[in-house]
Amino acid sequence: MMSPVPVVFAQSAATVSGQVEGAQPIPAALGLSGSYGRLKDDRNGFLGTTRWHQETLSGETRLGGFQLGLSASHNWSRKELDEHILTSGPDAGGRVLGGTTKSRSNAFLASAGRHFGSVYIGGFIGYGQGETDEFRQGEGVTASWERDFHTRTIGVNVSTLLDIGEGWYLVPSAQYIRFKSISDATVDSLGNLVDREENLLVRGRLGGEVGYQTLLGELVATAGLRPYVVHDFVLFRDYTDETAADLTGFLTFAGEQFTAGIEVSTELGRKETDSVSGRLFVGVKF
Repeated sequence: MMSPVPVVFAQSAATVSGQVEGAQPIPAALGLSGSYGRLKDDRNGFLGTTRWHQETLSGETRLGGFQLGLSASHNWSRKELDEHILTSGPDAGGRVLGGTTKSRSNAFLASAGRHFGSVYIGGFIGYGQGETDEFRQGEGVTASWERDFHTRTIGVNVSTLLDIGEGWYLVPSAQYIRFKSISDATVDSLGNLVDREENLLVRGRLGGEVGYQTLLGELVATAGLRPYVVHDFVLFRDYTDETAADLTGFLTFAGEQFTAGIEVSTELGRKETDSVSGRLFVGVKF
């Protein structure tokens, strides 16, 4: 499934580049990224396809021994829900109407961490709010409604950087994430009550980053993979796959004052969903 929570990677490409090449720490950096993804959902009651995009402005700086970060993002998604018959559960045999679900939100994420010897320990906390527009049509019935929602995120991550020689490096990493979304109760266009909805996700991620760096003129080029095993201790909104894998491939170019790159991600091992996403980003160092 498309992760509903922001992922804080073990190391940024700029950080890895600086440590591997022995460069001096960068006092501050600003970044801009754009992401786009698609999620095909075959779950009972949620059959359909979601397309989404996200734009993020982020900044990070060092203060004493701490690395501090702050990001602001705008998120948009649209799900085309297919009309279908429920095949299980207490409402088996009932019909789910087709329609659309549109969502818009803005979110903020603050992070902080520091190195203890060769080990980096950090944490992050986030808040978001937005609005969902729902439309359903079928069997001669049309209904629509709007409602507000907000999200809360908190998590920790631990990592270390290993230089394994000849341009290769490894960043083992572990993360714990707790994400909660709350949608307000409302009334649809037919006068029916739409109940308040709360959903909680508690997720652990174990994996990291393996990459190779080389010089291209005055640029440091980095290519690699970020494989993670993902386990959901508390499943989010009727998902049934407790354990799966995330895989991201990336390519970055870092100069003295800028970084740019591309990432492509997918999820493996989920029986009811299929997702893929891409991300482009640029950064400026001060």
